[in-house]
Amino acid sequence: MLVDDWGRPLNADFSIEAEGGGLSLVLESAGGKKRGGGVRNADYNDALELLLRRLGDRRAVVRTALVDSRATQRLAEADRLLVHEPLRLTSSLDFGRLRMRLTSAQGRIGQREGAPKAGNNSKRIRLRLEVPGYGPPDGARLQRELEGVRQDVVWPTGRAEFAARAEDELRVRIGEELPGGGRIVAVPGGAVVVETSRGFEEIPLDEVQAGLDRFAENGKAPVSGLVDALVAVAVGAEVDGGQAVVSPPKRTNRQFAGFDGRAFAKYRKEQGALRKLLVRGAGQAECALCGRPFPVEFLIAAHIKARKVASSPERQDLENIAMLACSFGCDRLFELGYVAVDERGVVLTTSTGGPLDLHLRLLEGRRSGAFTDRSAKYFRWHRENVFRGTGGA
Repeated sequence: MLVDDWGRPLNADFSIEAEGGGLSLVLESAGGKKRGGGVRNADYNDALELLLRRLGDRRAVVRTALVDSRATQRLAEADRLLVHEPLRLTSSLDFGRLRMRLTSAQGRIGQREGAPKAGNNSKRIRLRLEVPGYGPPDGARLQRELEGVRQDVVWPTGRAEFAARAEDELRVRIGEELPGGGRIVAVPGGAVVVETSRGFEEIPLDEVQAGLDRFAENGKAPVSGLVDALVAVAVGAEVDGGQAVVSPPKRTNRQFAGFDGRAFAKYRKEQGALRKLLVRGAGQAECALCGRPFPVEFLIAAHIKARKVASSPERQDLENIAMLACSFGCDRLFELGYVAVDERGVVLTTSTGGPLDLHLRLLEGRRSGAFTDRSAKYFRWHRENVFRGTGGA
């Protein structure tokens, strides 16, 4: 089922077919009655514009666009063409105008010579495609991605969607200092890398997870080595007398409350300024990962490379080290390493073996609007240090 960017189903049928060593998109005609009442494929125009835009997100090329109705099959292909040159689709095109171009061209195709007016402009059409990263075996995947996010999909919005695991907690703390010395610098698959005075040390995540489990049972744990220090950082504990202890906040402590308020205000100010820079005064913008447009208040100015490990010049490179990610899941998925962007600007995902995979499949293969030659090095850092999967060195 085809749905729009807000999860609303459209009354329009399309399919992706393998054809001649490539892929074709076939959009069925509109008009007539469908079973159960209503007009068949009544959302033809909206569907065509939406599909063109989603193909544009993937830098597709429409090699041929032609009418493919039963009534026109007798005609030569040259007499059924809607355009006479390939169409290179990018996210910056005016897809409303392109849709009108394709529908307006249909009116005279298949008509008898001398007909007084143009005919149906919502016929069955075929678009022969070149889509980077997709071949004939990938037709089902492309169709699923073009269909969009169904209404019954709820995007994760916060930490509660994920188990409290060492892997998750340490990924979002890259760059933080450890009690007793050392700094978290990366969380590649199955391990956490810590920079110490002795060099870089790799600690298995299983050992940190075991420490977290013990901490959950006892409410405190000794801090005598790197594993213990990582546990303390992961749970946000204080170190008191060699023990990591999580204490409830003292609500009467005005000094603490004042500091917390100032820190939050500073964060909001910095976030607002960075977001304003990235949206360039617009009232809405696209998420760099899912490509869906949102009002700016639902977009987060996310650092591609963690600010805590960025050099001073990198921190000043605001237009390239940061991107806009929506608060409906993409920001969190990127932060936790479920999603990355490869060296071509294509979104990578990693399987979880659970229901989250449905969301991830809808992101996989999209082109990130934040990827440029200047931001590529930051996405590479994220792939090498945060991403849970493989691909795109």
